[in-house]
Amino acid sequence: MKSIPWAAARRALLSAAALTSVLVLGTGCALLKSRVAVPQNGCTPGPYAVGQVDYNFEDEFDLVPTGGGPAAYPNVDVRAVVRYPATTAGVGQPVAGLPIVVQFPLVVVLHGNHATCSNPCSGSHSCAPADRVPNHRGYDYLLDILASWGFVAVSIDGFDVTAAFSPLMSDYEGRGRLVLRHLAKWQAWDASPTDPWGGLFHRRVDMSRVGLSGHSRGGEGVVAAEFINRAEGLGFQIKAVNAIAPTDQDPLHYVPQVPYFLLIAASDGDVSNLQGLRTYDRTSLAGAATQSEKSMLWVYGANHNFFNTAWTPGFGTACALDDGTGEGRLSASTQRHVACQSIVPFFRLHLQDRRRFRKLLRSEVVVEGLDGVRMYWSYQDPTRREVDNFDSGDDRTTNSLGGPVTTSGGFTTFDEFEFKSSGPDLFNASFRHFTHGLVLGWNSTQTYETTLPAGQRDVSGYRALALRMGQILDGGVLNRLDTPRTFRVALRTAGGVVANVGFDVTGLQSVPFPYEYNGGKTVLGTIRIPLKSFRTGGVALPLDDIQAVLLEFRDSGLIAVDDIQFTQ
Repeated sequence: MKSIPWAAARRALLSAAALTSVLVLGTGCALLKSRVAVPQNGCTPGPYAVGQVDYNFEDEFDLVPTGGGPAAYPNVDVRAVVRYPATTAGVGQPVAGLPIVVQFPLVVVLHGNHATCSNPCSGSHSCAPADRVPNHRGYDYLLDILASWGFVAVSIDGFDVTAAFSPLMSDYEGRGRLVLRHLAKWQAWDASPTDPWGGLFHRRVDMSRVGLSGHSRGGEGVVAAEFINRAEGLGFQIKAVNAIAPTDQDPLHYVPQVPYFLLIAASDGDVSNLQGLRTYDRTSLAGAATQSEKSMLWVYGANHNFFNTAWTPGFGTACALDDGTGEGRLSASTQRHVACQSIVPFFRLHLQDRRRFRKLLRSEVVVEGLDGVRMYWSYQDPTRREVDNFDSGDDRTTNSLGGPVTTSGGFTTFDEFEFKSSGPDLFNASFRHFTHGLVLGWNSTQTYETTLPAGQRDVSGYRALALRMGQILDGGVLNRLDTPRTFRVALRTAGGVVANVGFDVTGLQSVPFPYEYNGGKTVLGTIRIPLKSFRTGGVALPLDDIQAVLLEFRDSGLIAVDDIQFTQ
């Protein structure tokens, strides 16, 4: 029988009557409303029955440092649970797709640090198997949904690298190499009928489309796996990486070179400094040889542990904990809903070519069942013209294209700063990013203008104007809590065409206000305005000679700005 890849199936929202776009800065309690739902609910089970198996190869290998020497992590188990598309639900059922042999993409999930043993709760590695905390089983809800939509979904038990902390190999490299060991198993099982189930997965796994997902230290681990795979030429076709509330602690600061989705919890009481934000900023920087899509979702009220049911109280697992802080908390079920409504579409987009889910990552739509949950997206396309990324020097009067930047002259703050948690040239301690940007403060109507030099003004090949923005806590002096503020975004042609009537996108895209219950951290979100929305006299604005981007601010406010760009 012929073997074929799993085929992708069938393959605006903003309009305006004027050139100028009016946007509303989100308040401290605003809900996101008036969005159009993605036609398919990402958490709804798909057409396939779900089969299940597991595997356990105890003490299979030693994790040895690259240069040799003693094992950093000896006698490592290779153990996991598997969900897959099946002809009938149940254990060991045949893989779906006959009589044509369909190959399904592979998604591998890795948990993070948690108690390894339950009697008592500890990081020991000597407890009996019956007393081990099943950390890897906390993502069964994701595996089931993925399998029902045509993925082979695997959750690894990282018992031997959890809370082990070898001085010979970083925690994150160890996790990454464990993931790669599992990928080698799956590559062999697809190539020949050698799996533990009598060839169940022979020629049934599409190893040209592999996705990785990791939580906490597992998030940093899967990014490490993608990096090691490239650096050592291992040849695994890793096409997408997701990190859930990850750490960012390895000195190498791994950077993925494939589509990357970062899910961040505002009420995270474990990785409470939100260090994972830095991984988004370092990915696909301007000038990097390899550019890929990246997206990020920042969720108010979500904690660290509720993404994993084994770490969530009420599921019968020892050592579970609610680590969240503050008001406006999400329930555990809603938080899992957020996870599957973002992670599943991410993999369906990048491993099954379901392109309609890109609108979700761009914050153009919201999925069903989450209207009212405060979520802020960031998104960057690999194809873009960066008007100002604020990373080339520290000159507030010149943008990244070399064009002049001017203002109306009355901003209370107009300067560039590091948006980091420590180091020189900080605006304040509320930032956790890894980027340089602009801070604007105002208490009367003010205008900011950035000019495109000649030779850079034809933007007709792009779809949108995008910029990242975040409101900054200042004790209510300029940013008054629960007080909506508007600003205008305008394009001006070289002929001086500027309109002054705009449209309101309240609730569709708004500027994040800090989640004040977890230290009031300033986090940037992306605003995208389709270029077709810029119109004058009822006619689309010509995009072949755009001279300037203008931002007009009213009332009062204090915001951080980064990455002004024309983009796909």
